[in-house]
Amino acid sequence: MANLKALRQKIKNITDYSPELAQFNDQLDELINDAYYSLWTLKRWNFSTKLGTMRLHTDITTTTDTENNSGNNVTLSVIKGQRQVTLSNYIDRLHNPDIWEGQPLEIDAMEYTISKVIDLSWSVGQSILLDRPFEGETDAANTNFKIKKRWYDLPIDCLELLYLGHRDYPYVSVTGSQNPYGKSTAILPRREEDLDLRVDYTQSYAEGYITSPTIHIPPAEKTVLIEATPSGAGQFQVGNFYEFTWAFIKDGKVGALAEPAVFEVETTNTTIQVQFTSWDDELIVADTYNTQDQSPAQWEGYRKVVLWNKNFDKTTGERKGLPCWLYVTKGTSATTRNNKAYLEPLVQQDTDGTVNIVKLDQLDNGSERYIEIDGNHQQIRPYPRPIGFDYEVEQVEKLGTIEVYHDYVREMVMRYMVKPKDLVLSTDVPQMPYEFHQLIVYKALEDIYLKLGQQGLASTYEKKYMKEINNLAKRYVDKIDQQVVRGRFQMRMGQPTYDGTTLRRLS
Repeated sequence: MANLKALRQKIKNITDYSPELAQFNDQLDELINDAYYSLWTLKRWNFSTKLGTMRLHTDITTTTDTENNSGNNVTLSVIKGQRQVTLSNYIDRLHNPDIWEGQPLEIDAMEYTISKVIDLSWSVGQSILLDRPFEGETDAANTNFKIKKRWYDLPIDCLELLYLGHRDYPYVSVTGSQNPYGKSTAILPRREEDLDLRVDYTQSYAEGYITSPTIHIPPAEKTVLIEATPSGAGQFQVGNFYEFTWAFIKDGKVGALAEPAVFEVETTNTTIQVQFTSWDDELIVADTYNTQDQSPAQWEGYRKVVLWNKNFDKTTGERKGLPCWLYVTKGTSATTRNNKAYLEPLVQQDTDGTVNIVKLDQLDNGSERYIEIDGNHQQIRPYPRPIGFDYEVEQVEKLGTIEVYHDYVREMVMRYMVKPKDLVLSTDVPQMPYEFHQLIVYKALEDIYLKLGQQGLASTYEKKYMKEINNLAKRYVDKIDQQVVRGRFQMRMGQPTYDGTTLRRLS
């Protein structure tokens, strides 16, 4: 027993009902996935955990990021009553707006929230839209600003954070930044209301973390697909079908998917246009900023990502099973495959209502798979806010293009319970020990017979399921270390004074 097809076939064999109907197979696959998740979340299994790193980000101030100003201070142009503030020079660390949007920007001892980073160009600089108008005095060269990274997103596939700690790697090369705790130290989860924490207390290293409220990104709504004009410029050929959908991405966090749509190619060398549409058939676009704006526009900062269904028959226009959504990439010519631009997902700005899919290699069957979490994202707040770093990455520029961005690096190590990928392709395999794959079958059969009203058979498979769960737990449950003291078990009259099974002392 291994993949989804085998699990499905075994259930059909046991129930003695084997119709080869797409609708029946899809319903069965849904039950298999429900059983899989029920088993996965039952305990903290060893096989359900994953190691990862969390990159920390030190503050951006007038003196920290001068790589594009010949070492001179970077200033901030602010105008009283306006939401837009502009940096005098480009800051490398702001090139990825997902890291900094939603974070605080302090100007003249007053905190604002970054609504949107406008990445203009390397030669011009960057603009930042605040969540409200600037309340201080107009200053064309303000140096009293600080961009802070207060909240950190947990990985999108994280169900529960089990461990977060500092480590002694990469080796410290900055004077005074040696980890005071030694090689590796865990930091503990705390509750903010119990600690009376200071709003902006900083240290080189964090001593704990606070679970922040979950962030919800709203779902996208409707997908409309048309042939882009002018025709003849694309690579999609006559007679093929493609299924697309899209989602919002805000502050680096992806929302739930829109209603998908299927497109039939009817013209040679077609370009497919994806329209981001609401349920009232209007394009979803954010207004361009103007100086009179006093609050963020609707959909400001809500960029869009496009996805395509891999589990889809291009010749018939029908799904092969449950949809397998992959991100559409930027794509390039065949001579520059697998560079940074090629592998990046295609992200459209909040002010764009459409996007054109031109090249076939944008639908790469090895690109990242969408993880279904319904737009709910977990965040934590390390405390004190860590502002130290272990080493500095120098900028590498080539022919007017930044190849390596300037950065300050410090990482934490974490272990977390991971959300498994959906079993949607026939060859998808459960991410658990193969000898216990039958547990998924037992749980699915229990649900099937309950649905059919056959309580006796449902109880039978429930008992089988719980019995095998105990065997699985003995081998794969995440255990806690225990201290064992030698010499505590005595012999009396040739017999042990302890239970040989539990090692408990006998009275």
